Amino acid sequence: MTHQDDDAVRAATLRLMSDYQRLISQPGDTGWIDLWAEDGVLEFPYAPAGRKSVYTGKAEIAAYMAHVSGRVKIDGLDSLQVFPMQDPRMAVVEMALRVHSPVTGDAYTQRYVAFFETKDGRLQRYREYWNPLVTIDAVGGREVWTQGFGFPEGEGAG
Repeated sequence: MTHQDDDAVRAATLRLMSDYQRLISQPGDTGWIDLWAEDGVLEFPYAPAGRKSVYTGKAEIAAYMAHVSGRVKIDGLDSLQVFPMQDPRMAVVEMALRVHSPVTGDAYTQRYVAFFETKDGRLQRYREYWNPLVTIDAVGGREVWTQGFGFPEGEGAG
């Protein structure tokens, strides 16, 4: 791959990442899932015990997102830094979102570090690092959070 090819791939990766960030924060069906590769992987490496940490394939990712939709409301973006990687198909994002829990009304700021990896112009792998305790406290405790945010470990997306 030439330097020009790398630049074009990197630009496409950064556009996809920007589209992802914009669409994921909008309510309703925004076409966000269309950004994913059919065999894409969504990972939460710091998911607490009892919570599923990996969702594979567009159908499972879409089911997870439908399940968590409305559990928190994004009020704004406090910070966003984008770090292109040496591999032009990858980028890292560091961000802080202002959100609130519709259940408790509690507002909080959640900080994330997310790794984006693309393949053939689609999101192949998204790995998100965050402190779940911040959200757990805001939504009313671990039991409420575990039931409300995804599927317990060992359960499918159905």
